[in-house]
Amino acid sequence: MTERSVDLQSMKIFISVYEGRSVNAAAREHGMSQSGLSTALARMRVSLSDALFVSTSSGMQPTARAHELIGPMREAVQCIEQRILKEQRFDPATSEREFKIAQSDVVEATHMPRVVEALMRRAPRIRLRTLEPALDQLQRVLSEGEVDLALGYLPDLVSREFMRRKFFQDSFVCICGSHNRRVAQSLDLRTYCEARHVVAEAPGRRQSILERHLQRKGIRRNVVLTTPHLASLPEIVSQTELIASIPRASAMRFARMGRLVLLDLPFRSPVFDAHLHWSKSVHADPAHRWLRGVVYDALVSAPPV
Repeated sequence: MTERSVDLQSMKIFISVYEGRSVNAAAREHGMSQSGLSTALARMRVSLSDALFVSTSSGMQPTARAHELIGPMREAVQCIEQRILKEQRFDPATSEREFKIAQSDVVEATHMPRVVEALMRRAPRIRLRTLEPALDQLQRVLSEGEVDLALGYLPDLVSREFMRRKFFQDSFVCICGSHNRRVAQSLDLRTYCEARHVVAEAPGRRQSILERHLQRKGIRRNVVLTTPHLASLPEIVSQTELIASIPRASAMRFARMGRLVLLDLPFRSPVFDAHLHWSKSVHADPAHRWLRGVVYDALVSAPPV
């Protein structure tokens, strides 16, 4: 304790002496020796410039200043213990909190059904909001708490203020219409290069991994259509002679729609990792720990199909 300062323990000692009018009783209450408690009380007298208690035949009698201080001391101790030092808790069964998750439409369609099911089963009253902030804004909104989690392939989130956990690894495959017999029957490298391609290209999308890989390998495609919309590829491919190279998880989901064939690429595909990302500022928060745990378990429980 420094001059003119009063800590929590000192305030609790003051309250005990005031209420019991006894140094011995206060010492027993706080598990201290009588001399130790007297020393602490002496420091308070110096800090508050008052005797605080006077020894009499009927016990330690408070001074006028002590009578003034007892109310504020009790309020201060209650505030510190109940509002500052009280352990944070989160009850998913009763919480009505809204959690915000940043992700692309592709990640949402591929992974969110399992996440929503797991969260709603454990916390039926919480609400979810998914967002897709611009890449140049994602770091800010995650850092400032506007978003709780970010999901997906997000290589730009490398700042030390963020943490991450891998939940999925994916690669690329080719899709074509079931009517496209030349490609569907045999996709070798020559056929792949001669075929007409549609490419889904958007800032930050996984597709850039494949593009860089093709450039390094010297593989040139005949790209006749470029679009920012991955979700439109099943209709385009199933109704034309175009083919597309897309992440396997998305291709498997599209193939369920019918009229599509899923084929391995005629070369080794690059792979990429998807992560959960969050700010270190919320790492210890009970609600965030719960959210991350449930989301992660849901994401790794089974591969997307």
